Amino acid sequence: MSQKLLFLSHIHEEKAMAILVKDAIEEEFGGFVDVFVSSDGVSIPAGANFLKRIENGLICCIGAIYLISPNSVKRNWINFELGAVWVRNAINIREGKSEIPTLPFCHSGMTPSGLPAPLNNLNGISTTEASQLEFAFRSIQSAVGGRGKLRTDFDNLAAQILVLEQQYTLGDNLKKLVNILGGNAQILIEHCKKQPAGSNVTLNCGFIETNAIQQLKDLETRELKDHIIVSTNNPGVNFGVNGATNGAEVTITMQTDLPLKFESSLIS
Repeated sequence: MSQKLLFLSHIHEEKAMAILVKDAIEEEFGGFVDVFVSSDGVSIPAGANFLKRIENGLICCIGAIYLISPNSVKRNWINFELGAVWVRNAINIREGKSEIPTLPFCHSGMTPSGLPAPLNNLNGISTTEASQLEFAFRSIQSAVGGRGKLRTDFDNLAAQILVLEQQYTLGDNLKKLVNILGGNAQILIEHCKKQPAGSNVTLNCGFIETNAIQQLKDLETRELKDHIIVSTNNPGVNFGVNGATNGAEVTITMQTDLPLKFESSLIS
């Protein structure tokens, strides 16, 4: 292990993103820093004392990154590991030493402005913004005593993180789609169960108002990209109890496996 150690805190469900960030940092600062990631199979070898390795990482690190999502921010381990570095920084300031960079990497719906206290006192970044990733890497560069131009393609790194974000938030965004359509997930689940596994299912959603269609189109092009196809036909005006509304008839195509994978969360 090199002399410099960077601690990367994450929850197990977000292991893939932790390893992606770890690899990018070690490639950028090769020979200057190792990144401690508890789930990578290297930082904590088989048979090692898990808690002791975590403790040593928190004591020895020259910087810490916290992967913060709406799920991870509620977990005890994230807050425990944040507290350990927070105390180290307080001691360093009292003794006139340099602060340890403590960087929340916000993703999957969490934003720096939405961080709860005390995380909102730190320099959080949005992981899908290339310029903010570069800012974080510059902070790491300063901590390891490096200088010069960074080689990382931050646009590419942000794009890779976005792909993982879409995987992590798939169930939540599918629930958003169901709510736009009226919130009856049970009908969708039952319809999908009648179809062959792995096949596509087309939902005839009837007349949908223009604003709701735009929300569906946003899901199609962003959060649920490559998972749903939204089609519109017969645009016009519908006259209902609340008056005339603009819209169109909508059909949505998706794989039957998608709603079934998130059945428990959709009907909760």
